[in-house]
Amino acid sequence: MVKTLNWAGVGRAVRAFLLNGASESRLDALEPRALLAGTPLPALTDLANQSDAVVRLETNFGDIDIELFTTDAPISTTNFLNYVNSGRVSDTFFHRSAFNSDGSPFVLQGGGFRYKDGTGFEVIPTDSPIARETTGHSNLARTLAYARTNSINSATSQWFINYVDNTFLDPTDPSNGYAVFGQIIQGWSVVQAIQARSSQDLTGQAAFQGSNNSAFNEVPTTTAFNGTVSEAGLVQVRAAEVIKPAGFNGFFSQQVVMPEGFAGANSSETINLYNPNGAAVRYQIIARYEFTSGRDTVIASGTLSANATSLVSLSANAASSDIVRSNNPYSLIVQTAVPDDTTNPLPIAASSDRFDFNSEASEGFFNPAGYSDTQLRTWDFARVERNSNSREFITWTNLSDQPATVTLTFTNSTTSQTITVSTDAYRRGGLDLFQRNVISGPLSVRVTSTQNIVAFLSDFDVPASGMADSGAYTPGWSVMGTPGGGASSAQLSDVTVRPNFDNIISIANPNTVAAAVVLQFWQAGSSTSITSTQIVFANSRLDVNLLNVSGLPQNAELTVTYTSGTTLVTAQYTSVDSVGRNQNTGKKADGLSSAFVDRVGAETIFTNGAFDPSRSDSTLTERISIYNPFFSSTGVSLNYTVRYAFSDGTMIDAFTGSLAGQDRIDLSTGNSTAVRNKIGSNASFRSYAIIVFATANDGSSTNTSGVVQLTRIDTTLGRAISSTGTPSDFGLAINDPIFSTSSGGMGT
Repeated sequence: MVKTLNWAGVGRAVRAFLLNGASESRLDALEPRALLAGTPLPALTDLANQSDAVVRLETNFGDIDIELFTTDAPISTTNFLNYVNSGRVSDTFFHRSAFNSDGSPFVLQGGGFRYKDGTGFEVIPTDSPIARETTGHSNLARTLAYARTNSINSATSQWFINYVDNTFLDPTDPSNGYAVFGQIIQGWSVVQAIQARSSQDLTGQAAFQGSNNSAFNEVPTTTAFNGTVSEAGLVQVRAAEVIKPAGFNGFFSQQVVMPEGFAGANSSETINLYNPNGAAVRYQIIARYEFTSGRDTVIASGTLSANATSLVSLSANAASSDIVRSNNPYSLIVQTAVPDDTTNPLPIAASSDRFDFNSEASEGFFNPAGYSDTQLRTWDFARVERNSNSREFITWTNLSDQPATVTLTFTNSTTSQTITVSTDAYRRGGLDLFQRNVISGPLSVRVTSTQNIVAFLSDFDVPASGMADSGAYTPGWSVMGTPGGGASSAQLSDVTVRPNFDNIISIANPNTVAAAVVLQFWQAGSSTSITSTQIVFANSRLDVNLLNVSGLPQNAELTVTYTSGTTLVTAQYTSVDSVGRNQNTGKKADGLSSAFVDRVGAETIFTNGAFDPSRSDSTLTERISIYNPFFSSTGVSLNYTVRYAFSDGTMIDAFTGSLAGQDRIDLSTGNSTAVRNKIGSNASFRSYAIIVFATANDGSSTNTSGVVQLTRIDTTLGRAISSTGTPSDFGLAINDPIFSTSSGGMGT
């Protein structure tokens, strides 16, 4: 029996809670993220209990940070987190801003409904109702409590924020009251701004017909409301996320991004993680989907010990154990929470390994920290192979709380083509070049956006006409875009000129002036380079076939550097066996492609190390290539270490040495007895992280890994990857004076 309240005092609002509350309420999918909207994270001292979880609601009025009483209200907070982490709070709207009969403020209610222009009204899918618990917290101003029907244990997804002290809503016996499970610790002014807006009776709106529209007689609206229901006119929760995990004294303050992911019947994917911090961290992995059939979800979370690795399986040929949705492209976000007292906190390093179109693609995640808005709104790719025997995908993830207008400009040897698309806030976006009839030929692509994004390329061959999928030789590769409009100086530590291969360095110049690009090729142990100067015309691109560069040795590993004066260009290396491509030859041999890098971090981390110690080095090669970017004239050498880290926390310093300026070295995993023995001791150690770090003897002991690259080629399985890894920090620019002068200073 529901206790009778003083209806004259509280009016129809409480009656609506009791009769409607969470009944039949549903919601759609969420989007947890860290570092949203630029609002600073709260402090631990703002919490009543520093072990409590914190959730951020990002609204079109501003951000609201909520401390969940994790210990005092375990049932209620677990329920709330389930809705948040499964994606069913984002894109909802506050459907009631209630006032008492005397006009005094009462409560703000949400969590039940979604409205989307073009698709209309939805009721949020709900889980089973929960028991109303007694939490020991009162319905005071700033607190959150669950709405329910006249059944005491009926709360599901709907909740309300108390505008003022409403202690009469507190439980006084097992049959009444509303369970308080959280409080607002930051963003109360946002709630007050919503309270200041007038409420509208929208029960007669066509958008809400056929629903329980008695819930819409006190709907808060924005200044954009023009009398008809629209997204802009409603007070929306654009995104909801856990910004601090329960039982941990730190916030999710770091993130790395991978724009590309897909699960289907012919694809599989794993994520490899490494914690570079000296303390255990918490992480959560978010899949951000492209199609609007569901919002984003937390697909995995946990604790990762200091200097330990972990492998997370996302999909395996549409198996029932997949933790991502099938046939809905997604991007991936890995967020890291470090202990609050950590100095120099670092994000978990991550890479994805994906098998699709009979090829393997692997690359490190991108860390947007340290890049400006301008840099994150322009991305370049120097080579895309657009032809009838290829399937190419340019993908991106929108890092912003606003829709992004994304413009892609494709350039071949004779013409250009522009395509513009829109991507919703915090969504993955993408373009299938084949489906959009993009111009043919090797292309360069410039991707510009009105909001911050991260962009990626996947390029897969398909069988030629009349060739069966089975037995056809169809190489593929993927590569992260180059942010910021290119660079005047960049490097790549490992290229090989192989006979019968297409060994191509592609250069894109999207500027209005021509660029003179000086390529220099460096061999191990040589203080001189082989130089090739290329003129790349304005608004054009150029492919340099390395087999045609005079003096380059074949089947030898080389480092390539370029300078382009004051003109910013982008360069990309691609290597693929050209014999029998797209034909039923039975051959398997993935291609390699890497963008040149223009910055070097203190450490470079590869989380996608993999080796089988039972294999012969002639059929499975995994090498780490290091180049010292200090000019030889400076006399500055790098004292380097190559460290292998495993899931049990074991670390092995497999290689150490000194590298003279503008010298390079290749180091093979198979040549370390200690690493081979560790890998051979348990199959779980066949995946690991490789960390490269070095100190320069420049008088200041500058920490820089040098230019580093991981290349793995399996000639038996036909698998190959090339990765430039994940820098531990923003690092130093390749053209920093420190590398060219012995007293160049610490640079930017």
